[in-house]
Parts: sequence; structure tokens; C-alpha cells
Amino acid sequence: MSNQRPLTLLGPQPEYHSLRHVIERAGFEGPVALNTSGWETEESDDEALRAAVPVDCVNLNLFARSEQLFTDDKELIETLRARQDELRHLRDVYNDRLEYMLTAARKVIRKQGALIDLTRERESAIEMIRQLDREYLLRTEQIIDRYEEQLNTSARPAVEHHRREIAGLLSGVSAILISGGHVAIILNRLKIFGILEMNPQLPVIAWSGGAMALSAEVIFFHDSPPQGAGNAEVLRAGMGLFGDVLPLPSARTRLKLDDRARVELFARRFDRYKCVVFDPATILIRSGDGWVTEEAPVEQLGIEGCCVEAAL
Repeated sequence: MSNQRPLTLLGPQPEYHSLRHVIERAGFEGPVALNTSGWETEESDDEALRAAVPVDCVNLNLFARSEQLFTDDKELIETLRARQDELRHLRDVYNDRLEYMLTAARKVIRKQGALIDLTRERESAIEMIRQLDREYLLRTEQIIDRYEEQLNTSARPAVEHHRREIAGLLSGVSAILISGGHVAIILNRLKIFGILEMNPQLPVIAWSGGAMALSAEVIFFHDSPPQGAGNAEVLRAGMGLFGDVLPLPSARTRLKLDDRARVELFARRFDRYKCVVFDPATILIRSGDGWVTEEAPVEQLGIEGCCVEAAL
């Protein structure tokens, strides 16, 4: 993906204030394309979004297209289900291993003893988790690549039909807006229909889950989920439109930011990225090799165990 593409990342948009501001500042004259596939069966319920955007909107209906695609191409959906079964099994094993490693690392980080410096032990415990993450990410991509080689998705007649239609819609728009929602679904639909490859220079504005899907890696995180262990986990590689920021939408409600050990472990584990807290007012605009911000100050998780001003 071209790093020259105009790109804006936003936090959650309950009322679309930041989105409207960004679009007005950009001065788009033509319509914009909507990818609301993360809303799944509700992707067409976009009245509030359309009302907030000061230009015409064209919904690409990627979720509905994929449902039709799976009806028209039985082999595709059956093969993708088999792929998902493999990925789910691998993820279960990964999470079993991850839980023990994270528990041990948190215990080491919380040990405060004056008798001996435990810096080496802390770093070793965290590096073991990083290595597990790397191995899991590699294994997921190997499985995905193997199935893609088998499917050759882009050359399948039903997929080609939808891609031609989508290319026609994108030829007349000023930008692509990618909403939040189910991150894995957003990512999968972007992969299947290839909308980002159709015009590598077309500006993209993405928020919440949409921003996560565009990153180098998709990381699920929630310290107190309704179910599960509450461990941040690698899902799979993202679209790779940027590789220096890890978006954390709604981090102030999803992470225990007052728990210094958990924050330190998260920041150190993913220290190859700036782990940025994405609030509703967060606006990151790519500028050259970095980012500029607007409106509210931007914070990231710091290795000190607390939120610090993000150096973008």
C-alpha cells in the first residue's frame, strides 16, 4: 500500500463530529464512498452518517455483496469456512499459551524488591510474549496465503463482477470512509473486494474499527470483557496502510489505565508501535513520514505504566 495516500484516522464517532470537521476541512466537492461493512446486516442503516457528512454518499454495500457472493460461489464460502476453522483452532492454542505468559509477566513486573534489579527478568518475560505473537502472526498468514493460493479469489467470476461494479462507483468519488464495527469483517471485505488497490491515491478516512483494520497488525484488547480472559491478543496482519501507530479506540473504557503493570506490559509488548489512545475527538492526519493532530491532545500508552503525550 502506498504511504503517499492521504489518510486520516479518527476515534469512535458516536455523533460524527470529528468526521464532519475533517471532511469540511478537506473541501471534498464530489461524493464520498462508504464502507460500513463492519455494521454487518445493518450496513445500510446509514442515515445518521449521511446526515452528518456534508457531501453526497455512495454506500459500497460490501457486507451485502459478500453475502451474495457466498450464495453465488459455494466453493468460496465452503473454503473460507474451512480456513476459519483452522484459524480458530490456532487462535485457541495461542490464547492458552498467551494467558500463562501474560500472568507470569505481570507478576514479574509487579515485584518490587530492593535486593536485586529485575530489569533483565522483566524484559525476558515480555520478549517471550513478543516471540509468541510473532510466531502466531506468521502462522496465521501462512494459513491465509495457502487458502488464497487455492482460491485465487480475485480471478473468480463472481468476485470479478463485484469488483468491476465497485471500481465504477469509486471512479466518481473524492474519498473512501471506513466506519467502525466488527474489525475482522471489515478486514476480510477489504481483502476480498480489493477496494484500496483500485485507486491507491484516493483519500481514506477511517474511524474506530476501520482504523484498526488499516494498521500493520490488528490487536484485540479489552481488560474486562463480558467473557474471556481479558488479554490483548494479535488477530492477524491488517491492511498495512501505516506501520507506526497502533490505534486503541475507546481505550479509556476498555483498558485499566490506572493499572500501571498492565499498561507497562501492553506498551512494552507492542513497543514497535505508538499505542495511541483514540478518543471521539482524536484526529490523526498523515503528513509525510509522520502525523499531525487536530483538536484534542493525543496520548499513548507509555512504558512507564501510564498515558503520556504521543510523540507523532
